[in-house]
Amino acid sequence: MSELIETQTSRHNLRHLLLSSAAAAALIALAYTAEPAQAADGGRPTVWIELGGQLERVNGQGAPFAPDFTQTFADSPAFLSGSPITSQRAPRYSKGLEGKITFAPEGSDWVFSASLLYGRANGNKRVHQQTAGIPLGTDSLIRMVWPSKTVLPIKAYSDVRSRVSESHAIIDFKVGKDVGVGIFGSSSVFSFGTRIAQFTSDRKTQIYARPEVHPYGGLGKYWTNFSADGKSERSFRGIGPTVSWEGETALAGNADGGVTFDWGVSAAVLFGRQKANIVHSTLASKFEQYQFNYPNKIVYHDTPPPSVRRRSVVVPNLGGFAGLSMHYTNAKISLGYRGDFFFGAMDTGIDRRKTENMSFHGPFATISIGLGG
Repeated sequence: MSELIETQTSRHNLRHLLLSSAAAAALIALAYTAEPAQAADGGRPTVWIELGGQLERVNGQGAPFAPDFTQTFADSPAFLSGSPITSQRAPRYSKGLEGKITFAPEGSDWVFSASLLYGRANGNKRVHQQTAGIPLGTDSLIRMVWPSKTVLPIKAYSDVRSRVSESHAIIDFKVGKDVGVGIFGSSSVFSFGTRIAQFTSDRKTQIYARPEVHPYGGLGKYWTNFSADGKSERSFRGIGPTVSWEGETALAGNADGGVTFDWGVSAAVLFGRQKANIVHSTLASKFEQYQFNYPNKIVYHDTPPPSVRRRSVVVPNLGGFAGLSMHYTNAKISLGYRGDFFFGAMDTGIDRRKTENMSFHGPFATISIGLGG
């Protein structure tokens, strides 16, 4: 219960931080734009407000639950259309929004910016499959001798219910300088600043399966029912310095009215906290039916203690993007492809720690409006 309260509190704090950061950035930008807008009538905009969205492929959401019976009976006819492992597949893509405020004082090469990128993915899936069952020759005899007894074919089956959710947020505060390096086109900005990142991944799985049903020489049958439950909560939160280099190269027209090729690379080192809370259990019930006897039930129950892991980590981060922009006097429309890779950010293990890279990559589209100037 304390872990749940901690998770809910952390998420509330993140939302509070995002709203506060966005509001602060907007106030700073508005404070700076009032005077330059009057002093530089007819010049280029001093403030750019950018909004957009992205569709990203997400990796590093955590391993699926894999009880022993899913491996022991990997060739079961009940798993032909998909094993309980593949049925837990997390959503491949996340959808999200992004925003950025950039302030470039008139007559200066310095650029100040604050940006936010947020994405999330949710998956809720149920996969059920079963065989036709094994009728036995003695079933009709049983009904003749014992009319009140219902004899049905025993079917091999699997039923998997999986719920997966993922969210990520990245906040950047940067100060940069337009170095305007020759062949790199009309703009080339080298920046440094602070990056804040938070990743969460939650998974809840229920598996019910009867992988095989075996005959007893035509006189009976036996089978084993399995059930497994698993729940995981994983997260990383970190902050650290970041550097980036972004530029644009004119392809047609100029930066004030034309098409440009945009590019950028970035690197950061994040110091933060990695967490994983894992709970799972497996129950096996064996049934035997021989002639007129009732099934005999033998129970096997495996419930390891919860695995609660906490570790301070240092996470390197590399990213980049490329795209095209259509420029207007006070507006810009951009399309491109972007990727960010956070090395060793998530603990994706079940019973023991196992680190995995968290990454996001995919297409994005933004529209920017210029103010002042």
